[in-house]
Amino acid sequence: MNNPDQISKSRFSFLLRFFIFCSAADKRILERCPASEQNKYASIGATVFFTGVLASLSGGYALYTVFNNIYLAIALGIFWGTLVFNLDRFIVSTIKKSEQKYGQFKQIIPRLLLAIFLAIVISKPLELKIFEQEINEQLHLTGLQKMEDLDVLYEKKILTKQQAIVQLHAKTEERFVLREKYYEEYKCECEGSCGTGAKGVGTECKRKEEKYLKADTEYQELKAYHDKQVSSIQHDIQGFKNEKEKYKAELKTTFSSGLMARLNALHELPPGPSLAIVLLLICIEIAPIFAKLLAPFGPYDHLLKTIEYEFEIDEISSISMRNQKLNNHLTLLASVEQEKVEQQIVNTKETLHLIEIAHQELVKEQLNIWVEQEKIKLRQEAADNVYKN
Repeated sequence: MNNPDQISKSRFSFLLRFFIFCSAADKRILERCPASEQNKYASIGATVFFTGVLASLSGGYALYTVFNNIYLAIALGIFWGTLVFNLDRFIVSTIKKSEQKYGQFKQIIPRLLLAIFLAIVISKPLELKIFEQEINEQLHLTGLQKMEDLDVLYEKKILTKQQAIVQLHAKTEERFVLREKYYEEYKCECEGSCGTGAKGVGTECKRKEEKYLKADTEYQELKAYHDKQVSSIQHDIQGFKNEKEKYKAELKTTFSSGLMARLNALHELPPGPSLAIVLLLICIEIAPIFAKLLAPFGPYDHLLKTIEYEFEIDEISSISMRNQKLNNHLTLLASVEQEKVEQQIVNTKETLHLIEIAHQELVKEQLNIWVEQEKIKLRQEAADNVYKN
């Protein structure tokens, strides 16, 4: 294998430089690597870039569905695509190649989960666009279902009112039958064909006439009251019909076809095609990760590892030198402090010696004074004894 320093630096084209930037690889290191290594990282960068483009289109369509403003959707779609691109680039850049595959699999687990989450988010707007006709049909069916539900609701209300009208008519008819019965009894009694059998206006005929007239009055009053109630109920029924037509017109103009309604309609479709798109987006999203993971340990990884190792050694050496300087400084300070302490001890000893000499001189001086005083006392006693004798 040739020395990387001996490999001539490649002049990258603009497209190659851009895709290498997308892969988050160090261009200066790749310049020292073979062309195969450069193409490998350019392919990884192209996957990252097109994933960002796909996210931008997907997010732009979703935001257009929400805001219905193409300029705002384009701006926010570009922002979303750039955000996804930056996340993918960060994920790829944090995967360090090593000769131990198990360690690499451990470090990609959180990055893999993040990539899957991004793929699911990106896939939804694409599903909305791909299944747009089916979603519109489902929304239409949903609207028809709401219309039918509205019809059923008001039919129940109207049926309740109509049943009340039937009951009122039944009560009125019942009173009418009773009145007709009394009329037949009255007529039959007066004609002499039943009852007492006496023809003409007699006591029983008048009694049954009064009974019939009373029943007729009650029937007329009840019929007028029931007719009034029926008229009110029919007015309510007409109000329900007008209200139903009004709500239907409002439902047609205000029926929701926004993002949430489309997502709900999408979930009501068969899950197979939708799942296939999600899996496809997941494969696209995790492609850069697996491309870098499955790629062999190449010259770029070797050079990068060497540079990082040299940088780490330099940092360790720099830290060791700083620690050594700090230790030397601390040792010097300790030596100076030790000399100060020793000098203080010497000074203290000299001071104590002088104090001891001064103390001895004071003791001698006190002793001399005491001796002189004792001598004086002895002389005085001797003089007193001579005087007494």
